[in-house]
Amino acid sequence: MALNIKPVIISSRGAGVFVDQDGRMELVADQSKNRDRIDLLLKDLKKEMGKGVNILKELYVSSPKDYQSLFKEKDAIDVVLLYVLGVTPIDELLNWQGPIIAFSGQYTPAMALYAVAEERHQRKNLFIALDYQDISNILRVLDAKQALSQTRIVLFGSPPTWHLRWYAFPDLEAIRRKTGLQFIPVELRELIDTVRKVDPQKAASQADKWMADARQVVEPTLEHLQESAAAYLAMEHILRRKDAQAMVINCLEITQSQKFSDQIINPCMGMSFLRDKGIASGCEMDIPGLLSMILLSNLGHKPAFMGNIVHADPENNVIKLSHCILPTRMPGFEEDPLPYTLRDYHGAKGVTAFTDIPTGVEVTLARVQRNLERIMAFTGEVVACEDTTFCRNTVTIRIHDARDFIRQAEGNHHAMVFGNYLNGLEMLSSVLDCNFQSL
Repeated sequence: MALNIKPVIISSRGAGVFVDQDGRMELVADQSKNRDRIDLLLKDLKKEMGKGVNILKELYVSSPKDYQSLFKEKDAIDVVLLYVLGVTPIDELLNWQGPIIAFSGQYTPAMALYAVAEERHQRKNLFIALDYQDISNILRVLDAKQALSQTRIVLFGSPPTWHLRWYAFPDLEAIRRKTGLQFIPVELRELIDTVRKVDPQKAASQADKWMADARQVVEPTLEHLQESAAAYLAMEHILRRKDAQAMVINCLEITQSQKFSDQIINPCMGMSFLRDKGIASGCEMDIPGLLSMILLSNLGHKPAFMGNIVHADPENNVIKLSHCILPTRMPGFEEDPLPYTLRDYHGAKGVTAFTDIPTGVEVTLARVQRNLERIMAFTGEVVACEDTTFCRNTVTIRIHDARDFIRQAEGNHHAMVFGNYLNGLEMLSSVLDCNFQSL
């Protein structure tokens, strides 16, 4: 859903103060000319923001009483874009609890600094934008936060006993209070029952599509592919029925024990394509890992990969990130999928995909502390992508300091997304009231 942006233009009793690129200030007292200048600013805004936001009718303010109409339509406004083009008291405006972005023209911050430079350090949702790129970046962060607050996560199964000895399970209520995220438990037995009810023809059709789109099919049998497709369709059905936008699964009960292994195939293939559809899907009931994926995916508007840190070389400053679920649409949800090969699961029964991602791509990696107290993130460059069977996809990434990364890592699983989103993560961390650490 696009954010609703309300432009609020502050002037000095109808006169506007404009600053040109050379720093010369000009007072435009003629109200007609002033409106013409503002109309050009609003035209530029709509052009620069594109179709990703919904820009509402502007509000002109030349005295404090003019703010009253703003509060009357507060339920329809996500963000106030405050054009500071004059001097009018803003005390009443600061009662607005939603996000405010102050702006006084491209590369001309003087009036915005006058108005809110001190106040922005007192609240986390008050920003100053230097240019349209700043506005766009701030809106991306606010959109990511809003998406987070509207996300429902299905928890397939409970964390395995041994896993609790490795990771302290998060306080889900604390996360809900901080983000608005909602968690919906679903027993693995319900998933298995849903798999059994999947129409075999639909599963066969889905398996055929996977094979047709794949570069190659190596080990998986048609039977295993259809079982994998049935698991995918069952997960998708439950997510849709629960109105959920993300999931995490205790897949270890399926792949590493005999409790359910004869009743459902490994879910990896289906989770790959759920991620391609914008459904962040976490492995091993690792909720902090899933949250890391959601944050990066929301910021980048791309699917995220989640993997084990299987190697860290401090001499060459490279790390290897390895797992079985590498989305094919890593470049973006609307981009062409990357080539993939259908393979087995860890050299045995099951289905995975090796996705061939290109080298030279800049990536952002991150992991959150279990209750979102801290986000640790860094950037790197993909230097290799290999099919390593156990796990299937291993991505080698050159980073700034491998030793320092291991010193500060919050856990094993780290999320990865194409692109550099450190600034966005830092801003999002502030909005969510959690610490941020970049390497």
